[in-house]
Amino acid sequence: MGKFDGKYVMESHHDLAACMMALGMSDEQSQNMADPKNVMTTTMSENDGTFTMTTEHSMATEFNSTTTFKIGETTVIPPPFQCVMTGTKKNENTWTFRIEMGGKILSQECQFQTHGMTLTGAVEGTAVSLREEFRKV
Repeated sequence: MGKFDGKYVMESHHDLAACMMALGMSDEQSQNMADPKNVMTTTMSENDGTFTMTTEHSMATEFNSTTTFKIGETTVIPPPFQCVMTGTKKNENTWTFRIEMGGKILSQECQFQTHGMTLTGAVEGTAVSLREEFRKV
């Protein structure tokens, strides 16, 4: 079992819809994703340095996906959340991601704590940023 393995449920977010719209999602898609009734769950597992991340949305099911990646390598993520992602390790509990989507770049940092994880990020070339808090269950 990897250090970051587990199930994480989003508890709160700030400017998620604005960030998704800046990356090219429609207003309806962004609002469904950011709706307080949308339960977003991320399940992470690691096997020999390869991470598998499954994300599920109760109200934005078109964005449910499973991605397999390695830190330090670039991964092409197919639709529905088509993008190119490169993750790096900042320290023992923090990863950074560079996500190219719709001609835009989202720079993101993921900090793992014993109780969950915090994602912060900004869309380059804009004033749009976001923050997401997940509880480990």
